[in-house]
Amino acid sequence: MKVLQHVKFFRTTHGGMERVVEELVPALNGFPDLEVDVLCQGPEWCEYALSPRGVVFQAKPSISISNASLSWQELRVWQRIVSRYDIVHVHAPWPQSDLNLLLSRFDGAVIVHWHRDIVRQRLLYALYRGLERWLLRRADRICVTSPKLLAESAALEGFRDKAVAIPIGIGEAADAIGDDEVRALRASHAGRTLVFALGRLVPYKGFEHLVRSATALSANGLMLIAGDGPLRRDLESLIEELGVQDRVQLLGAVSGREVELYMRACDVFCLPSVDKSEAFGIVQIEAMRAGRPVVSSRIHGSGIDWVNQDGLTGLTVEPGRPDALAQALNRLLENAELARALGANGRRRYEELFTVRKMAEQVRAMYQSLRL
Repeated sequence: MKVLQHVKFFRTTHGGMERVVEELVPALNGFPDLEVDVLCQGPEWCEYALSPRGVVFQAKPSISISNASLSWQELRVWQRIVSRYDIVHVHAPWPQSDLNLLLSRFDGAVIVHWHRDIVRQRLLYALYRGLERWLLRRADRICVTSPKLLAESAALEGFRDKAVAIPIGIGEAADAIGDDEVRALRASHAGRTLVFALGRLVPYKGFEHLVRSATALSANGLMLIAGDGPLRRDLESLIEELGVQDRVQLLGAVSGREVELYMRACDVFCLPSVDKSEAFGIVQIEAMRAGRPVVSSRIHGSGIDWVNQDGLTGLTVEPGRPDALAQALNRLLENAELARALGANGRRRYEELFTVRKMAEQVRAMYQSLRL
């Protein structure tokens, strides 16, 4: 069975959607009955082989509109190769996929992998909405990243009968982290209890509210926020304005190995996102993989609080509430036994639901359920 995965980027940038495809494609190609290729955009045209099988076709963008780029080169590549495949698996929202399918005849099956609803670009979305509905009608199956998103997504209204929830999965950490490294990192912060947060410094991530919560953080607590983005200077100014320089540190961009080290060293991981642009929160399952409890938001139309279950793997709070964040964080920082128990539950939940192997097995079963 030949499958074409169509995604915005592949191995050139690391958003949540791209992370899913980067985890999924090698796992699918490990099954002897599947051969999976990738069509994406990138800084230049190239075509290269994957291991153990598969090919990546990367086209150069032509124009950019808001967060979406369109590529005429990609459309030409699509028209040249699409007839080779039994299934096209597109990752949405991504307008190029809609246009490719609309402008080229494809007789095989179409999977739409639904990652999130469009939230912020309201004017552009009003123009795009008809094309999105056409794509969902064209789909043979819709793969949604959590049961909660499937139930609450406004965009999927009328299409739930052909939708299936398949949670995102990730592999075990690629880098081994020694206990001595963890102890050294904790010692470098004078034995303080550590809250770790990670993500692009953009409005929907809610880091402003996390910084504001530091004014009520327990005296021994320290927030370490990793990531970069357009709000960095604003957050630096807010930290100074609030006088919490001794409670909050902005780490900037960190490597994958450093992420795992901070996950292992922290007492609590926090994802303070404020709207459903954060539809899953892969960083939560990275924390759960490391056995750390999570504090995150409850957002309608998002699967965040399905991934991190309140009272089981961590605590959830209303979004945009610094007081609620501080209360939840302090509860875990001041009760090590509770934090350890929730972290252990998180590790078990990762093993049960969120491994890349389980995601790949469920996607393969979905492919096999299609009448090709």
